Amino acid sequence: MTVIGQVTDSGKRRMLVPGAVLLAFILVAAIWAVRYFSPEARVRRATAKVVTLAQKDGSESPVALGLTANRFGELLAVNANLEVAGLGPLGTSRQEIVQVFVQVRDAFNQISLLVPKISTVALEGGSVEAFVEAHYRFTPASSQGVWDGNGKATLHWAKGTEGWQIQRAVLR
Repeated sequence: MTVIGQVTDSGKRRMLVPGAVLLAFILVAAIWAVRYFSPEARVRRATAKVVTLAQKDGSESPVALGLTANRFGELLAVNANLEVAGLGPLGTSRQEIVQVFVQVRDAFNQISLLVPKISTVALEGGSVEAFVEAHYRFTPASSQGVWDGNGKATLHWAKGTEGWQIQRAVLR
């Protein structure tokens, strides 16, 4: 009779192991989902998209420039502001900022943002601030030298009817 009892106990143990593994998997999946879909994670990914859109690897056709500008404009709020620290505002609406974006891309053959570091902070009211630090390198279309250095940007993101969009950007 003791042999049958031992078989039953080991059967119960076998049932507990898959349950514990399933519970651990569900816990890990829940933690991942919360971190992946949090506002800060979404803004971090959107900011990485802005960094990618800002880069340019050579001359581009007017159609490619227009498509890139359109993608960039979708990430901006209608009343977005762009400022350069120490110089003041460069654009006070989506349209003006996209025009500045097009002019800058058109003036340079190559725009590189090397090793960008992106961090985010959730603010009161549901908005998120993203901070970007990168080494920039601009090669002018006129082939006269190269501009490079370290730059910083602060992007204030807010969620509206069109999703997460940049309300204010300050470049340093």
